[in-house]
Amino acid sequence: MNTSQLYAHTQDQNDSLATFRDCFHIPKDVQGKDTIYFCGNSLGLMPKSATEYVTQELEDWKNLGVEGHFHAKNPWMPYHEFLTKNMSAIVGAKPSEVVVMNSLTVNLHLLMVSFYRPTPKRYKILFDYSPFPSDRYAIASQLNFHGFDPEAGMIECNH
Repeated sequence: MNTSQLYAHTQDQNDSLATFRDCFHIPKDVQGKDTIYFCGNSLGLMPKSATEYVTQELEDWKNLGVEGHFHAKNPWMPYHEFLTKNMSAIVGAKPSEVVVMNSLTVNLHLLMVSFYRPTPKRYKILFDYSPFPSDRYAIASQLNFHGFDPEAGMIECNH
């Protein structure tokens, strides 16, 4: 594997996605230089267009209140439908198999409500190292709901 600086620069110059870099705000270090940002799983780089989109939603909320569910520029009630086709392509699924909704914690909770069926011998929940506190609460609440002690039932994977 070539790990030379020349190779890296050549790869950068040939990167077909390089133009997208200008679409995002890059955090700066204490010297004012762009940081190298690899945290995309949770809070990726802020798109420069985000302020415009958020402002639009806030304006619709301000001007329409609850009617924004149906009459906003991007009505809120069917919002998930606007995202379905593109998201299905990203995850490699059919549009009928995909829905964009809620936060990770809410989705974890809904997943466990639907599928977590513990028994006295099989009740432990294995989870990734250092999740958000709200994810921990969702896991603990499921264990509590089913009569198990979260201290015994929550197994954190440290990798």
